[in-house]
Amino acid sequence: MSEGINTHWLMHYRVVALVNQCRRLIRDEFGTRLSLTDPQLRQELDRFAARSQSRELARLMDDIAREAGASDVPAEPEKTAPKRMYRGQPVPEPAAGPEPGGSTSSKTVIYRGRTVRG
Repeated sequence: MSEGINTHWLMHYRVVALVNQCRRLIRDEFGTRLSLTDPQLRQELDRFAARSQSRELARLMDDIAREAGASDVPAEPEKTAPKRMYRGQPVPEPAAGPEPGGSTSSKTVIYRGRTVRG
């Protein structure tokens, strides 16, 4: 996985149901309780599945890989995000103008989407 924690594979109801079945089988066989909030959950599931004698656990892991496969693909690097955002929308950068502290009479003021002074 990449630098950050990628938990998108666990955001599907079907995958969570399969993971819970795996956790139950692991708890019964190894006596270990795995947490859904563990950032290394997928690696832990793979590690226990490799050591397990249960064919059911191997089958469930294959199902998880199939269900979560499309969402586990690393996302394309996004374009550089705008520096300023307002309510989820990018705000254009102000044009290079006079220094702050200059004359305030020529400054455009926008209030609630309308030009008030300018």
